[in-house]
Amino acid sequence: MFKTILLSYDGSDHAQNALATALTVAKTFGAKLGVAHTPQMDTPPIVVGAFVGMLEKPPTQAQIAEAGEHVLAEVRKQADAAGVQLASTHIGKGDPAQHTLSVAKELDADLIVMGRRGLGAVGSLALGSVSQAVSHGASCACLTVV
Repeated sequence: MFKTILLSYDGSDHAQNALATALTVAKTFGAKLGVAHTPQMDTPPIVVGAFVGMLEKPPTQAQIAEAGEHVLAEVRKQADAAGVQLASTHIGKGDPAQHTLSVAKELDADLIVMGRRGLGAVGSLALGSVSQAVSHGASCACLTVV
């Protein structure tokens, strides 16, 4: 039924559940499993009147990439423990939804698995901005996991 599965992963609690689900589905169907991760800056801006500042210096691209590799290392560890080999990993930058859709197209994925809500607080007040955008833009099945 599923040959290629893409997990959109951000490390949130819902993403952890999506990882467990993706590993189970991949193992059940003997599907290839790819992972897309788009590291995001965690430091919110501080707004006081007309002044906008950051509490600390934003991370460099190298630091963001290193954080992404750290997250993917944890995914690899869990995949190995479940007996599932990751076919590919993809670290993106910018918009996580667009990165997920781009990787899904590149892999010709027939299922995208993702958490219903991610790490973003404001953007995920309802369904979750990334999961909603991916569900609307995907040309394959999407499974959102709580």
